[in-house]
Amino acid sequence: MRILCSTGAVTRHPKRADHRLIADARDLPCAGFELSIYPGWVEDVDAVAEGIAALALPIESAHAEKVVGARLSEGDSRAVERLERSARLAARVGARLLVLHLWELPLGDRQLERNLDLLPACADVAERAGLALGIETIPCSVGSPLANVARAVEREPRCVAVLDTEFLALHGELGAAPGAGLPIGHVHVKDFAGEIRHGDPRTRYLLPGEGALDLDGFLDRLGADGYDGTVTLEPSAVDPDGGLDRSRLAAIATALRALDSRHGS
Repeated sequence: MRILCSTGAVTRHPKRADHRLIADARDLPCAGFELSIYPGWVEDVDAVAEGIAALALPIESAHAEKVVGARLSEGDSRAVERLERSARLAARVGARLLVLHLWELPLGDRQLERNLDLLPACADVAERAGLALGIETIPCSVGSPLANVARAVEREPRCVAVLDTEFLALHGELGAAPGAGLPIGHVHVKDFAGEIRHGDPRTRYLLPGEGALDLDGFLDRLGADGYDGTVTLEPSAVDPDGGLDRSRLAAIATALRALDSRHGS
């Protein structure tokens, strides 16, 4: 497996949403990065893409802005246009996979069929940009992540599943994910301590060993089933005031080395 790190490690705060600040992640010991895209970035895709490309970070995947998922949940077809901007940015900086929240709380998956009706257009957008489209196992309001993603990839076979350990654990589905028969295209790793915390992003994005999940066992099971793709650690080194916590950044580096030692290829 190739161990990546989310650029959100250094941007998870409104005061740090400047795309140039992802340079603070450049020394993290990982095979590449997953770009977390924010709404302001897609207002001027060309300028932002040029600025990110100048940083020379190896970006292998990208996470579309979450506004798209909220609009999809509302049945708003303009969500596809916003996704197109994320796709253009992702392709311009070298990503091969675009991660999508097909639904978004608070409305979430209450009207999932409506979301699914817009999915082929979303897959068209990704395909035109030369990207695979990954549907993430995110929190649900009425259904379950694995069942919802299974419906998505059945409706649109061009899509792949993106497993998120925290969100699967929230729904009690982490153990079932490796054998669920989904076409897994990517994995997000963070620990879970029984509830999703809000406020301090350093406690919202737990490193392996800070919660209760057997993440090594989970990745071992995926590997035994033949998965040898990319795994993104999703951490945060940003404090509640928007400052960069250098000690937390060092802990993230340690976690990345451990993941690579145990599961990297």
